[in-house]
Order: sequence, then C-alpha cells, then structure tokens
Amino acid sequence: MNPTISRFQLFFLIIKTQIGIGLLSLPSKFQSTAKGDAWISVLISGVVIQLLLFVYWHLLKKFPNHTLSEITVRILGPYMGKALNLLYYAFFIVIAGYASTLYIQLVNNWMLSLTPGWVLLLLIIGTSVYLATENLRVIARFFVLTSVLFVLLLLISFLNFSNEMHFSNILPIGQSGVAQIFKGSESTFFSMLGFEVILYFSAQVQKSPRGLLSVISLANCFVTLFYTYFVFICLIGFSPKALQQVKEPVLFIFKGLTYQLFDRLDLIFLTIWIIPMTSTIVSYLCLAGKSLTASQSSYRKMIWISGVLIYLIAWYLSKLGNLDSFSKWFEYGYLIMIAAIPILLWMMSFLIKNNNKVGST
Repeated sequence: MNPTISRFQLFFLIIKTQIGIGLLSLPSKFQSTAKGDAWISVLISGVVIQLLLFVYWHLLKKFPNHTLSEITVRILGPYMGKALNLLYYAFFIVIAGYASTLYIQLVNNWMLSLTPGWVLLLLIIGTSVYLATENLRVIARFFVLTSVLFVLLLLISFLNFSNEMHFSNILPIGQSGVAQIFKGSESTFFSMLGFEVILYFSAQVQKSPRGLLSVISLANCFVTLFYTYFVFICLIGFSPKALQQVKEPVLFIFKGLTYQLFDRLDLIFLTIWIIPMTSTIVSYLCLAGKSLTASQSSYRKMIWISGVLIYLIAWYLSKLGNLDSFSKWFEYGYLIMIAAIPILLWMMSFLIKNNNKVGST
C-alpha cells in the first residue's frame, strides 16, 4: 500500500513543482505584449488555471483514489488507456529534460561558466533520481522542509526596495489594452505549469472531495500571488526598454545590491533557487514513474530508466543552442496533455457508469 500524505503536504508538492525557472525570465517576456500591465496578466493566468483545476477536481471526484493513469484505462479501455499513459510518460520525460536544459544554461551563464554542461546535468538529474525513488511521503516531507527557502527569497527581495522605484512604469493601469493583457497571460500560463501533479498525487492524499478543492485552490492562489509580486518588483525596478533587454530580470535586479556583510545577492538568490528548480524535476520523475507502473519495486526501476532518458534528452537539447522553435511546439503539446485531454476525459466520464461513491476512501 502506498503511504498517504496530508493535504498540507500536497500544498507544498504543488507549489514546489510550479515555481521554477520560468519565473526568472518571465517579466522580460511581457514587454512586447502586456508591458506595464504584466501583473494583471499573471492574475488572469491564475484564474484560467483555477478553472482548469475545477475540471481536475470534478474528474478526480468521479474516480476517488484513482490516478490519471488508472482513470484513462477506466474510461478508454485497457488498450487506448495504456497507449495514452505511454504518451504521458514520454511527455513527462521531455518536460524534465527540457527543464534540466534550461537549468544548466542558467547556472552556466550566472555561476559556473567553466563547468561542462554534462557535469551539471549529472549532478542535477542524479540528485533528482535519488530523491524520486523514495515514496511520496518522503518526497513531500523534503518539499515541506525546503519550502522555508521561499520565505528567505521573499526577505531577499525586500532589499530591492532600497533601490529607486519607478511606479510610473505601471501607470496608467490598463494602458496596454485588453487584447495585449490576455496575450501576455499566455506566457505566464506556461511559466506556472506543474499543477497537473494533482492528477497523480491526489490518490494518496488523506482528504474529502471538498478538502482537496480547498488545498489545490490555495496552492494556485499562492503561486499566482508569488509570481505577481516578483513581476511587479521587476516592472517598477526596470525601465521598459531595459526590461526588454535583460533576459533574467529577477536575478539581475539583485546584482547591483551591495552591503558590507555580503555581496552579489543575485548569486545567493540563484543558489537558493536551485532547490525549487530541482524539485520540479523530482516531481516530473515521479509522474513519469506513476504513469506506467503500480508497484513500488517497478516504480523505482522506472525512475532509474527515466533518469537516463532525461539525461540524454537534456544533453541533446543543450547542443541545439536555440530552443525557441522547440519551446513553441512544446507549448502546444502541453495544452493538449494538461488541458484538452483531461477536459475530454471528464466529459467522457459522464458516459460510463461509476459505482464508486464520491466520498469513498
């Protein structure tokens, strides 16, 4: 029997998966669209994600104590269901490989420029595999323990207010127009992905259906406000032209802060940020393992195999140099896998008879 986790632990599993590398470069992506209204775009993305979470909740309520891999088989049958699970497995592996590539590029550019990429990949993926082989309760405890770093990151960000702030950059509110604000929310949506972990982790949560909805909604609210805050401080900390030229404004905004006791806050921030970035890979390794296996022994074997595949994918992507074209196709695939298919499964679930009671445990 798989160990259960509390709703409190699920909350941190969600936010630690969602908050990753996308936040660091997000503010610069808005300059061609939402500009000073970027913080509104973040809030809109949070609303869209909440609507999708309602669909997830209704689907999981129809099949209590089932993961998505089990739900697909129940709805589509053994052959189509397992084929879709294999597709999800490949999808999660590619996500982890892509994220790993972005991580090593960031670390190479800001900290360890002389360290070979394959070494960094080995360290990041090796550490992630080591943790992902444990049961979900152990992983959840680690995520909860390291979440205190978010408080430290927020405290570091407050030091930025000692710089000159330009609140005129966000005024007048709504200057970009409704169309551009909604267009900007698209970038935020893809930077806040990771909430789909509930489709696999919720089966091990000590919960009631209403309690599950509360915790996933609170997690989405936290992530949305967390992103909104960092986008906001970048908007008022940089001029629009400078923000468009800086690739990782969240890091760059701390680079100029110098104090007697410590220097280079950007490197301190990035060093702490490596843990949330690695947590994202751990979560997707778990999703990959759970999408194809049921027993803990076969799950661990699958994690090791997945780790090797992720390493090879990340190594290949790191050789491409420019990932823009890959990122665009990747986003389309993400919309299909985390939005279109779950919505379709939820609609199809009304066509089959489900004898499970909503509140069963």
